[in-house]
Amino acid sequence: MKRFFTCAIMALASASMFAGDYLTNTNQSIQFLRNPSRDASIGIDGVYYNPAGVSFLDNGWHLQFNWQSPHQKRDSRANYGPLFAANYLNPGNAEANGTFSRKYKGRVDVPIQPSLFLAYNHDKWSYQFGFGIIGGGGTCEFENGVGSFEALVGQMAVGQLGAAFGGYSMNSQLTGKSYYFGATLAAARKLTDNLSVSLGLRTMYAMNNYDGSISDITFRTSTGTIIPVQQSYILDCKQTGLGIAPILSIDYRVNRYLNLAARYEMRTRLNVKADASNNDAFNDMATRQPSFAPYLDGVKTRVDMPAMIAVGAQVTPIESLRLNVGYHHFFDVDTKQWNSDLLHDTDEITLGAEYDITDRVEVSAGYQKTMYNQSEANYSDLSFNLDSYSFGLGVGVRVSDRVKLNAAYFQTNYKDHTRVVEGVSRTTYHRENRVAGIGIDFSF
Repeated sequence: MKRFFTCAIMALASASMFAGDYLTNTNQSIQFLRNPSRDASIGIDGVYYNPAGVSFLDNGWHLQFNWQSPHQKRDSRANYGPLFAANYLNPGNAEANGTFSRKYKGRVDVPIQPSLFLAYNHDKWSYQFGFGIIGGGGTCEFENGVGSFEALVGQMAVGQLGAAFGGYSMNSQLTGKSYYFGATLAAARKLTDNLSVSLGLRTMYAMNNYDGSISDITFRTSTGTIIPVQQSYILDCKQTGLGIAPILSIDYRVNRYLNLAARYEMRTRLNVKADASNNDAFNDMATRQPSFAPYLDGVKTRVDMPAMIAVGAQVTPIESLRLNVGYHHFFDVDTKQWNSDLLHDTDEITLGAEYDITDRVEVSAGYQKTMYNQSEANYSDLSFNLDSYSFGLGVGVRVSDRVKLNAAYFQTNYKDHTRVVEGVSRTTYHRENRVAGIGIDFSF
């Protein structure tokens, strides 16, 4: 029982909902959705992907709005031997080997994930502002629980009843909201006609909300007697915090055929403070268990965003065609965050292409591969990140000399992973992610 809320809260506080590493959302524009290789592209969304390159846009104001709608499945199938058959209200599914399993469905739906980029260029200078949801980004509700929750209650019943064990039941719920809002101010300057550098600061505001309970636990003896467990635990906690990180960027236009760029985002040191209205039972448990301490009223906890480096190249073999390649490395191990001792750094590679069908219409497509290299112990049915590949495609339509519309679809396919704890459990993890979005650019 002690690990119930610990695992759940850790998962909801740290997991990135969309493209990127454990914590960071990199899908910040519709151009990214239709071509995720944006590190050396020249465009207004470069305020996020290539700040130095924005200085090569025309003089004047450049503004972009993006609206995305991500949807994610997080499913697991858990098997704890014959244990789930003892849930007398909801028995598990029988397997051929005599064990019982159950599939647990998790859903994350975000109607709107917005972002905004603004730049003013004048001669050699570019002044920029960006806003987006850099981490988290949605509500995750565990409506029917997960395998580890049920197993904890069942194992507790076995431990207390021994040979008289005849079954168990429980009700539990946990809802978590996690948003890491990022606002960036930056300035870029062209040192030569072909070389530009930039310096920016991103302010990060973290807002996490948790509402959960464990209640209506009952044990059943082998003779059919129902024993209610009186204790219930109620979690009601909000965490907020503020952090700042510098961002450095460089862009070098080798010639009209080749553009090179690099970006380094320093670690965001982020402390969140709890504002909690938990019940006495939860607070009593939290004071005795250090892992629950972050959810006691007034407690501050470090939840850093990792540093990262991105490098990219754009090749223009003919005027109407642009080819892109990029590489990202996230320094996850260096952060102060949940389960940091179980993480390894994340690596990504990206490929993309954009083609102008006419002066008004362009199409693009791209590919991204994400490799977490994580420890086996970092997999749980509440928090699991799977190696994946993503593809995106879309269209841009210039409706006038000053206005451009963008639309795209982006899908991530994950590699299923099965974790076996010998003699205890077997759990298979599965994820799916789909994002659709539209956006509009203005130049004036």
